[in-house]
Amino acid sequence: MKYRKVFFLITFAWLSAFAIHAQMQPATAEQQKMMLEKIMAASGKMESLICDFEQTKDLSVLSEQMVSKGKMYYRKNGKLRWEYLSPYSYTFILNDKKILLQTETGKNVIDIKSNRFFQETVKIMISGVDGSGLTDFKSFTNSYYWSEKKWEIILKPVKKEMQQMFSSIKLTFDVDDFTVDCVTMEERNGDKTTIRLTDKKMNGTIEDRQFNID
Repeated sequence: MKYRKVFFLITFAWLSAFAIHAQMQPATAEQQKMMLEKIMAASGKMESLICDFEQTKDLSVLSEQMVSKGKMYYRKNGKLRWEYLSPYSYTFILNDKKILLQTETGKNVIDIKSNRFFQETVKIMISGVDGSGLTDFKSFTNSYYWSEKKWEIILKPVKKEMQQMFSSIKLTFDVDDFTVDCVTMEERNGDKTTIRLTDKKMNGTIEDRQFNID
């Protein structure tokens, strides 16, 4: 279960951006269509992405926030590296049909083909990268909100297994480049995780070694 929760957090982390602004308004049907077209067009042009991230965890049983930082690498066609650098070391790599989960004490390699749970989750992950996740109504219902500076899309899980973990996933997009800046995941138990992406560099070269699993 621990690996599953980490996997879900990473699945949506690269999408990142959530901030509620007073000027946020529900989008009309016409605005929703325009937002989706621009987001998917931007996603279609993205061959790769490198960025820093900061993750803030609000636990219902603790008064203090847990903050961690790291780096993310994404390359089109199913390659993702999500690496925590502080205050601990933890690396997640998705490379085609395999997943690597590595800590300071060991690693675990998962063959997606042999695990139905991970098959479904990876499908959601990749559909999110290319923009089609926003129209995946079998997995989520969604609501659109907009302002002049930010767009917000709230995803609510439809499938039972996802509903048991998350009540909502909130994404905020920068209207300058139509990419996500931050994601907030509200969990059923009251916990909340917010991940902000900064210093984004799109369509640069990423060495193959960043996605090595074996």
